[in-house]
Amino acid sequence: MKTVLLSLITGFCTFTSLAAQVTSNDHLQKRAERICDSIRTTYLPDKRVGIFQTEFRLNGSHLVLTGNTTLPDASQALQASLQKAGFEVEGNLRLLPDTEELGEKTWGVVNMSVCNMRSAPDYDAGQSTQALLGMPVKIIEKDGWLHVQTPDEYLSWVLPASIQRMTRAELSEWNRSPQIVVTDIYGFVYSQASEKSQTVSDVVSGNRLKYLGKKGKFYEVGYPDGRRGFLPKRSGQPLDEWRKNIKHDAESILNSGRLLIGVPYMWSGTSTKGVDCSGFVRTTLLMHDIIIPRDASQQALKGQRIEIEEGFKNLQPGDLLLFGTKAQNGKRERVSHVGFYTNNGRFIHSLGWVKEASFNPEDPDYDAYDLNRLLFAVRILPFINQEKGLNTTDQNEFYH
Repeated sequence: MKTVLLSLITGFCTFTSLAAQVTSNDHLQKRAERICDSIRTTYLPDKRVGIFQTEFRLNGSHLVLTGNTTLPDASQALQASLQKAGFEVEGNLRLLPDTEELGEKTWGVVNMSVCNMRSAPDYDAGQSTQALLGMPVKIIEKDGWLHVQTPDEYLSWVLPASIQRMTRAELSEWNRSPQIVVTDIYGFVYSQASEKSQTVSDVVSGNRLKYLGKKGKFYEVGYPDGRRGFLPKRSGQPLDEWRKNIKHDAESILNSGRLLIGVPYMWSGTSTKGVDCSGFVRTTLLMHDIIIPRDASQQALKGQRIEIEEGFKNLQPGDLLLFGTKAQNGKRERVSHVGFYTNNGRFIHSLGWVKEASFNPEDPDYDAYDLNRLLFAVRILPFINQEKGLNTTDQNEFYH
């Protein structure tokens, strides 16, 4: 009887000890997760512009850490915070881009007029944004497709054929080379200095090609992959000349926006072939050499926020109007649409197609729907090259 009782007591104690250990491990797991979440919130509040993926498991008194990040400072902060919390940390986050995986060609240049980019490395994945011919990209990783970052820091996946991969030195050489900027909304490069010759590719506004020379009414141009062709001079300008002449005032920018009236709305579109709402803003500003974040909710955080007064009397032409859902019932304000304010209670945006509309009920193009979801405005033009994420290409590291 004593033997049986002793066995029961021993078994109960063992079970209790195991239960206590499981409870302790759960507590430690949650503690480590809270530390990771805190670092992620601090260093990467917007997952669209960086990677901070962590995995860990407890191995006795050790915490085994694995994962990937594009943020070396976040990786160091995570290690320090875990150690300060009493964890014995094994391993580290892999820093992307990983040159062991990718080699030295961790940069590239878009090699087609408009490059469609997806949210995952799969044809079935949703399209997330677009990039333009001649635009530099940073290559983060590969999984059949390439995970790349555009100059506005947006992350997406592309087919390798869309990108001409380069080393940093090769990219710098491309960026320093004389270039032609396409200024036509849409056009073609030809195989000969004749519009009757075979086309090499189409081009859209904002495309950049290497400037190789002149021949009659054409510029001879080169592609990132070495192809050559001829662009009609009326369709573009040498980059240096274009930069000297381009204007950043509201009237000039709004006139460029009006050139896109009638262009169809396309989800994730950021080219003159088709634009979504934030893509319209981004494309219009890029026509003036200005880079702005990709999405409306990101654009809403730039420049100076302005609470709109009655009659729109405190707004200026060129301000961005932000639309969406107001904060209510404990839910935060949500931005889902954007456009340019033109003047006198009017605005231009992409919804169905690019169009100009009015907030004035007596106007024939009165837009009650968007007036009802209008949230606030932001003034961005005075802040070009004054704050991170709002710059001209010559001030953007991708173009150096």
